[in-house]
Amino acid sequence: MSPDPETANDTKISWFRIWAELAGAWALALAHPIYTNIASGPEALTSYGVRRLDLLVLIFVVSLLGPLVITLAELSIRRLFGDRPRRVVHGAVIGSLLALVLWQWLVGHGSPGVLRALLPFALAILVTWLFLRAELVRNFVLILSFATVAVILLFCLDYPIRDEMLPHEKAAKTGKIESDTPVVMVIFDEFPLDAIERPDGTVDPRFRNLSMLARKATWYPGALSMGDQTTRAVPSILTGQDPYKEEGWKPPSPGLASYPNSVCRIAEDGGYEVHSYEPVTDLCEQNWDMGTRVTATIRRAVALASATEPLAPLGLDEKAAGLLNLPFRMPWSEYSGDRPAAVDSFIEGLPDSDRAISVLHIALPHISWMFSPDGSTYDGLRPAGDDMLVSPSTEGQLDRDAQQMMLQIGYTDRELGRLIRKMKSSGIWDKSLFVVTADHGGAFELKSSRRLVNLFNAGWIAPVPLFIKYPGQERGQVVRGTVDGRDIVPTVLGQLGVDPPDQVTGRDLTGRSKMPVAKEHGMSAPFGGWVEFKLRDVKSVQKLATDYIHRLFGRSLYAPGGRADLLGKSPAGMTEIPSEATDPSLYSDVDLDSGQIPAYFEARLDPPGGTPTDTVAVSLNGRIAATATPWQVDGQWMVGVNLPTRGFRDGANAIKVYEIDPGR
Repeated sequence: MSPDPETANDTKISWFRIWAELAGAWALALAHPIYTNIASGPEALTSYGVRRLDLLVLIFVVSLLGPLVITLAELSIRRLFGDRPRRVVHGAVIGSLLALVLWQWLVGHGSPGVLRALLPFALAILVTWLFLRAELVRNFVLILSFATVAVILLFCLDYPIRDEMLPHEKAAKTGKIESDTPVVMVIFDEFPLDAIERPDGTVDPRFRNLSMLARKATWYPGALSMGDQTTRAVPSILTGQDPYKEEGWKPPSPGLASYPNSVCRIAEDGGYEVHSYEPVTDLCEQNWDMGTRVTATIRRAVALASATEPLAPLGLDEKAAGLLNLPFRMPWSEYSGDRPAAVDSFIEGLPDSDRAISVLHIALPHISWMFSPDGSTYDGLRPAGDDMLVSPSTEGQLDRDAQQMMLQIGYTDRELGRLIRKMKSSGIWDKSLFVVTADHGGAFELKSSRRLVNLFNAGWIAPVPLFIKYPGQERGQVVRGTVDGRDIVPTVLGQLGVDPPDQVTGRDLTGRSKMPVAKEHGMSAPFGGWVEFKLRDVKSVQKLATDYIHRLFGRSLYAPGGRADLLGKSPAGMTEIPSEATDPSLYSDVDLDSGQIPAYFEARLDPPGGTPTDTVAVSLNGRIAATATPWQVDGQWMVGVNLPTRGFRDGANAIKVYEIDPGR
């Protein structure tokens, strides 16, 4: 051990060295794992509209601000109490940060709680003591300061951060747009056309606003998606370009850095006002302020880490990130109960100007399914970690999922109606170009992927709704033939009198009464890259999908088990099946004014004889409210079905399960 040179020579190291040593240890303990979780997917920056300047501020906050604050505190201690106490604090902070690295490693490797508590504490004490006693340790800490530069550099070069940080293609210039045509575009998410198209080729009239568009706008029933992921499909919809065709989970980030010539940027450059909301992509200007963009990105990264490998014990990392974000708005979550607020904000802020383009991309009817048609929410009682990207293994569960999707389409249709009414009240409906489509569908095939496209589910995922109401259009039209998302931008630009950029490969649909029928269709997918299908195979699966939906819900959305004729009737004379609700507390004290009505009922069954009938009835407050198909998991019979919210009452609600006699 060598004596402390600062004590021997009564010297004081510079503030910069203090800061550099702190920043190096901070980089390893906190900045690096935060950066790793920020760069967690193609939408890492685009979800909140983070741009290059935002990234520079984010780097300052994540890598430099914390060490700077601690440095100022140390300098204050040195000024008030001398340098020896300052060095003790400095060594303790360095030791704590390195101990935090050890704690993260122990948690990541599943070490026992005792080790996670004792070893990092012992390391912090040891490093503090050695820092005060050994020049070798002090030199090592100084060398660690280079980690700051290395971690920042690696972050800037990491995917997809590099797409924004490095130089990228500039947008083409657009001259002044002379048109006065307002444009409103709605892009729904995970919306299979099969869910609303009936076997006779019409749109299900229960979805009043979508059905109205099929009758009074132009419907393209042959519309197909260009990708099975939002990050691959939406760029084609908003740029008219071919989708990314390479395999893997690292396509270009879906923002202006990779796709500079979006329809929003072109319109804005030509003098149009842009009003938009995108929860995943960033191809239109978002309205979050810089503080929100930066702090929400950090908060999301910390939350992502906490779910698997937390950054600090006792949830201190999430608490600190929450405090950092507290002065700013938190963007709405893509797939949660925030979606109504996002739609509200878009509708309320819809411009009434003739020279405006408004784009809403909303994750509806996308999972998580949680909305009844009236807008109330319910708990789907999904087990933790169930992302629903793979369809279940039993018919009863699959039918339950399909019902929840259909009910969420009912809610989606309701919100679409609100937007249309706002357009009419503001006077822009008649003269507007109004586009409603979806980025891709979702499949309902037993034990199959709901989202990763293949030959067996392409008929669910590729066909999507596409309705276009042209300016002044009053009578509906059905245009047969094959179209896709790339055709939307040239159609919009054609209405605005703008020539599309050279990269646009889609076609202007204006004035076309029929489109050519393609023999093949390709989709961009992480697995397989560019996947091509015979269109007749897609149509074959699409017909099976439409028939499946019609069989389950042709008479009622609340009778996936069939026997819709029993709905609303008394269960008198039927045999009750002993049942135990998964969460009985949901139905014991319902508050109808709360906006949360427990419409989903799930229960364990104890059927007489050990096996229930193929279809069971579920009564709500003395009336049959739904029918369903039971399923068996690990030897236990279960039933799950959504009930109509109008059957609930304030306070306690009685729900029972009954056998349905096939001969009844």
